[in-house]
Amino acid sequence: MTGGSLASDPERWPYAADYNDPLMAALYDAEETDTQDIALLRRLIAAWRPAGALLHILECFSGTGRILVPLVADGHRVTGIEMAPAMRARAQAKVDALGAEARCRTTLRVGDVLAGEWGAGYDLVILGGNCLYELPDPDAQERCIALAARALAPGGRLYVDNDDYHGQWAGPQDRELRTTFEGCGPDGSYGRAERIDLAFDDHTQVLTMLRRWYVRRPDGSEVRREYVSRKHPVTAAEARAWLDAHGLQVVGLYGDWQGTPHAAGSPRAIFWAEKPRD
Repeated sequence: MTGGSLASDPERWPYAADYNDPLMAALYDAEETDTQDIALLRRLIAAWRPAGALLHILECFSGTGRILVPLVADGHRVTGIEMAPAMRARAQAKVDALGAEARCRTTLRVGDVLAGEWGAGYDLVILGGNCLYELPDPDAQERCIALAARALAPGGRLYVDNDDYHGQWAGPQDRELRTTFEGCGPDGSYGRAERIDLAFDDHTQVLTMLRRWYVRRPDGSEVRREYVSRKHPVTAAEARAWLDAHGLQVVGLYGDWQGTPHAAGSPRAIFWAEKPRD
């Protein structure tokens, strides 16, 4: 998800972390390479719309374009909203590589998805890749569902894809340092992102973490940042309740990227929901 102003002002950007550091954006891009969810989304679109139908699509938390760029390549008109300019820049470079016509069909906006309306008249809104887990509480997550409902045209679809949280956090004994990703950038800088789970509040269902970002430049200089962040793991029941509350009808619910119907214990909760026509 971010130059320097975002990374140096975590209070202003409470869930963006250091993703506006070009090195972190590059490491994230190299690590996040799944395509199975894109294949599922393409199948859902094909079963919903006639072959060759082109859609007006919005993806929020669009990052480096992992999901967005293949949909642009399919011919759709796509808008992405991403908080971190460095992440958005990587997505733009990928779109540019598709050529001028693809670039004309793509709009990549930098902004906080919670800060205002998303526009209107979209055929499809995508909340994919565990994006709701970037948010610190269920109120913020439900707001995304509400904004998506308002952004959709009647008859439009919403795709929501998250892990289905089953209480995986084990307690204080689980406080071990985890490396999220690490590696070297084009200039030879080394970066490492780490996290430690500190506490899980059983009442609010909010996980508090300590995050660390370390950079060693080719000249030997080092940058270290440490900050506390929070996230709310989402359950299938919560997501369904939000969809119901905002008038979206679930037309498909899947437990994995292969499209297996969701059941108790499914690793994911992938909702395919429709905004009713007037």
